[in-house]
Amino acid sequence: MVVTTLETTGTAGAGPARPPAGRATGSRTTPRRLRLVAGALALLTLVVGALGVVAVAERASATTAAAQRAEPLLVEAQTIDTALSDADTTAAASFLQGRLEPASLEARYQADLAQASTALATAAQSAGTDPSVTSALRTLSVELPRYTGLVQSATFNERQGYYPLAASYLAEANNLVRTVILPAADQLYAVEGARLTADQGGAAGLVWAVLAAVGLVVLLVALVLAQRWLSRHFRRTFNLALVAATALMAVLGLWAGVALATQGSAVDQAVAEGSSPIAAYTQARIVALELRADDELTLLTRDSVPSYQEDYQGAAKELDRTLASVGGSTAADRQRLTGVQADAAAYGTVHTTIRHDDQTGQLAQAVAVAAGSAPTDLPAVSATLDSSLTEAISGAQQSFEQDMNGASSDLDGLLAALVVLSILAAVLIWLGFRPRIGEYR
Repeated sequence: MVVTTLETTGTAGAGPARPPAGRATGSRTTPRRLRLVAGALALLTLVVGALGVVAVAERASATTAAAQRAEPLLVEAQTIDTALSDADTTAAASFLQGRLEPASLEARYQADLAQASTALATAAQSAGTDPSVTSALRTLSVELPRYTGLVQSATFNERQGYYPLAASYLAEANNLVRTVILPAADQLYAVEGARLTADQGGAAGLVWAVLAAVGLVVLLVALVLAQRWLSRHFRRTFNLALVAATALMAVLGLWAGVALATQGSAVDQAVAEGSSPIAAYTQARIVALELRADDELTLLTRDSVPSYQEDYQGAAKELDRTLASVGGSTAADRQRLTGVQADAAAYGTVHTTIRHDDQTGQLAQAVAVAAGSAPTDLPAVSATLDSSLTEAISGAQQSFEQDMNGASSDLDGLLAALVVLSILAAVLIWLGFRPRIGEYR
């Protein structure tokens, strides 16, 4: 037949022409389709890079906020809390010394008040507009002068020999501290602690990191499939630009994965070895100071206020629970905790001695142990416990700062690399498709 003869002989103008070398033979492969694939892959590369940038920026911002804002404010809140507790305890201790309190106790009392006032001013400048924070700061600012006035009244009456009235003023001052001032300080500490916890959670956030990881997997699969598609439709085994883009994104993904995992581990370590022990040891220090105040006020009021020893029993159990919750992942952590627990046990022994002497009618002996200067007397044993707790807090703060600085350094350079390398990979993808598109011109 005529038609058959024309198809088989390839007469000019009849039947499809053979494509040039390198051009796709499939009728579906068109320049428009190549441009769409290239554009989609380049866009996906930029989206993956943007997701990585958001993930890294969020973690870096939260890490910086935790290290430079939340933790310093938490330290200021802790300083207010412990300084006021120590001032109250020191005031009670000075009254056990007689009509004229030792200059050292007066100096310590004034230093505590100055330290609390300074920390209060710093916190007020940095805390922001959080209503719970401003409320606590307002309470502290108003009630602290009232407390010092009550202590001054107690001191005046003691020097005049009006001991019952002095003890009454001191008991009122102690009640103000426990029911108003310390709860406000605790509220401030709790808010800053929650803020630090939130920042630490953001520093180890997974949402954006998971989205970036999923996007990267999709991109790498798409790049491999695109190269297979091009190899099948064109006479080229490898597309060097696409191979380079694939390798670049794979390396970038590996870098980001390792950096984020290392940074997250450092943040977790900062929580375990830093912020959690700081919170526990701070609470333990406040409770330990409360124990001493309970013992001293019991003697000052001649056992007329049973609630002091009732408070002591509850506080002692709280101290044990708090120290038991600290734990320790390093030898230094465990050594600090063991030392604090030994000092707390020593304090319990002195407390037992004081209560035995007081309850058996040996009040003078009880007061001598509570106010004496021997290494086994209450002031020295309490000071040792307080010093151990202070050192434990300081050690935990150093661990926190080191771990958070390490977490920040893990992300150094990654943000810039994500921007630059993802753009470079997108350009390589376009360059990889450009010669194939040009073959249709």
